[in-house]
Amino acid sequence: MITNSSRWQQWRDFLARVWHLTLPYWRSEEKWSARLLLGTIVALNYLIVELAVWYSNWNRDFFNLMDEERWGDFWMMLAQFAAIMLVFTSVDLLEDYLRRTLHIRWRRWLTLDYLERWLSGRKLYRQQFHPEATDNPDQRISNDIHQFCERTMAMSLQLLRTVTSLFSFTIILWNLSGSLEFDWADSHWVIPGYMVWVALLYSVFGTWITHKVARPLAQLNFQQEHREADFRFHLMRVREHAESVMLQQGESAEKKRAVNLFGKIWHNWNRLTRVKLQFSAMNSGYNEVARIFPYLVAAPRMMSGALQLGDMMQTATGFYRVQEAFSWFVDAYEQVSEWWAVTDRLISFSDQIDGLEDTTPEQPSDLPGWSSLTLSDPQQKLLFSAPELFLTGHTLIRGPSGSGKSTLMRSLAGLWPFHEGQVHLPDHRQCMFVPQKAYLPHATLSEILCYPHPSGDWSDDECLSALKQAELPHLTEELNNNQNWQQRLSGGETQRLMIARVLLQKPRWLFLDEALSALDEDSRHRLEQVLHTTLPDTKVVMISHQPSASQ
Repeated sequence: MITNSSRWQQWRDFLARVWHLTLPYWRSEEKWSARLLLGTIVALNYLIVELAVWYSNWNRDFFNLMDEERWGDFWMMLAQFAAIMLVFTSVDLLEDYLRRTLHIRWRRWLTLDYLERWLSGRKLYRQQFHPEATDNPDQRISNDIHQFCERTMAMSLQLLRTVTSLFSFTIILWNLSGSLEFDWADSHWVIPGYMVWVALLYSVFGTWITHKVARPLAQLNFQQEHREADFRFHLMRVREHAESVMLQQGESAEKKRAVNLFGKIWHNWNRLTRVKLQFSAMNSGYNEVARIFPYLVAAPRMMSGALQLGDMMQTATGFYRVQEAFSWFVDAYEQVSEWWAVTDRLISFSDQIDGLEDTTPEQPSDLPGWSSLTLSDPQQKLLFSAPELFLTGHTLIRGPSGSGKSTLMRSLAGLWPFHEGQVHLPDHRQCMFVPQKAYLPHATLSEILCYPHPSGDWSDDECLSALKQAELPHLTEELNNNQNWQQRLSGGETQRLMIARVLLQKPRWLFLDEALSALDEDSRHRLEQVLHTTLPDTKVVMISHQPSASQ
């Protein structure tokens, strides 16, 4: 059973984590521009509330004018209204522009911060082995950061404006509502500013009802985000692997899986809709009653002649503003629950990537190797164990499938998290790792050949020469074409392209993990010979199942 104290502790812990997530930007290199923008936005929000008070006073005077039939002042009052609206519109547009500017600057900084932490220290690879691996990190960086910045700013400024409005209109309402006098239990009772107390009680009651009705919204919104992302990720994978799906006649299986994933969206959406419907019904009724309620409460004073028509209208406006301020939690409950879901996803992802250790090889060395190295699989099954070894030249690694050859290569690259001992590797700028299934960015061929370095580091002539040496002369006319090469090229062409990249960049140490497996034997021998002839100073460490692979 969750007690009120445990809920309060949960809120405190969550807000502390939100503060930890929010604070770095306001202490970053952009802190002064960010603080200046925020200060200006806060000042404009305060001015908007003051303009609302100004309009409230104009509204009172205008209805008093009509009540007293002072038609000579009618056009002057309309001129005042035009001035109020002009100033209000200008201030509101300026506030919106500055808020949007601050939002995109904050989002940019936070996005770059997450990218830096996620795409450094080999965490991109290691994160998938976490026991509670964060689902869809791409969505959290692209969408959740956007939602967090937008909603945090919107709610914070809305709350600020609400508090400012509360103080301003409470004073107006207190002065207009007068005192409520009545006899009860043989005593004479006087309640000063009674409409302020009525607005407070009305809002407290509405907040309590809202919390009871809409409590499940936060968890349901969290689940909806999660299931939408899973469905989108599945469709993306089907599109990327369309050829394999078709060749395996897997359309029906993928359709069934997609329907199942969408079924989860459907089920959670229906639950979310029911809760939102209950919340909307309660919230709509609450707000509609709030529109007429102040007239009912203030009517006795107007009937007694204590209030003019204009005073009555300003009293109703003041009551609605005060009640609206007290009821901020009622109106913003759904927004808060959605913000909670997005923020919780972002915080959990941040905590997870911060908890991953940097797996850059621990001991820089002139030679690759290891000391007292033990490798295991994710289930802690032993794969490889060796006391100490340094690779001094060309090395061919063979062994039965599943014996840990590729895992050893990942360990040398600093990727594999399930190891004990020390790994030694030369400076990463001297090493190149080529996996069996290479990644080709959506870029030009020249950019792929230079990857991950800028394409300008090598000339077009050098790129063309590398393509010809790797037996890809038919691609030389398309060096600067930007397209999806991952889908266009065959497996053999992709591996040849990776060899062309090696020939261009000339690493000191080259690690090939079945990087020529898609080639026929003659082609493989020719490319191996090209590597040894063209790059005589490059030491090659190769994993191969082919018995004829050269060493």
